[in-house]
Amino acid sequence: MNIVAIMGSPKGKGAGYRIVRAIEDRMKAIGDVEFAYLFLKDANLKPCLGCYTCMAKGEDRCPLRDDRAAIEQDLLAADGVVLSSPVHVANVSALMKNFMDRFAYTNHRPRFHRQKVLTVVNMAGTSKTETQSALRWAMGGSRFVHELAIATPPWPQTERAVADKERAIDAAAKKFYRACLDTSLPTPTFNRYTNFLGMQKLALACRQQLPADHAFFDGRAYYYETKLNPVKAMVAKAIVGVVMKVFLKKMGPGNVPWPVAKKGELVLNDSEEGAAEEAMSILR
Repeated sequence: MNIVAIMGSPKGKGAGYRIVRAIEDRMKAIGDVEFAYLFLKDANLKPCLGCYTCMAKGEDRCPLRDDRAAIEQDLLAADGVVLSSPVHVANVSALMKNFMDRFAYTNHRPRFHRQKVLTVVNMAGTSKTETQSALRWAMGGSRFVHELAIATPPWPQTERAVADKERAIDAAAKKFYRACLDTSLPTPTFNRYTNFLGMQKLALACRQQLPADHAFFDGRAYYYETKLNPVKAMVAKAIVGVVMKVFLKKMGPGNVPWPVAKKGELVLNDSEEGAAEEAMSILR
């Protein structure tokens, strides 16, 4: 069993690391487990530019050249992934947020269907719910099996508090281990299938705007080969058909640019703006 732990703390081996190491020890006591750690503070993963290229044109067109593709391959080869982040101002750390941003395209084109995920959040005492909620967007298609939150205030704690933490860590390790034993692809739930249909309709409607999504979804019955309940599939298609019809009327592609240019003002689209900036840099 291969586990990859993504460590989002800028400290590296802080409280979150100690929690994940405790999980590793408990899992190794159960069976044969190999842990690999990726400390984001040391990773060659450049800050996301927010250019939307990975979403629209494909992750291979990302202008940043670093280890993003290699990290994806490590994640795909893993049976389970631990996402560890401290709480920083009611959210994940900046390092973990950048990791999520760099893999945002997997929420459009999910691929981590076999991977089980355990989230580990450590905090002084609050905002665990917001941070756990954010982490659910980190790896598109993955199966979140448990969310562990451990309070790590900077002072000694009571015997009861320590005992509670140990029990929580023990329970999380056992649940995660059992989940990672199952390496099969899951039968789609109704919600996952409706999500697939919605994304597919959006991709087909936005062929010019989202060519990578269009190529990914075109002709697919689902993300991977699987059996679908025909009755549930029929109901899902009916529901998604109605919902997406309304959605595309409001958010679908049209021919009216926004923001509207004022009289005499020239408004460039993103590609034109980039070309103009490049030209200006040459002239300077």
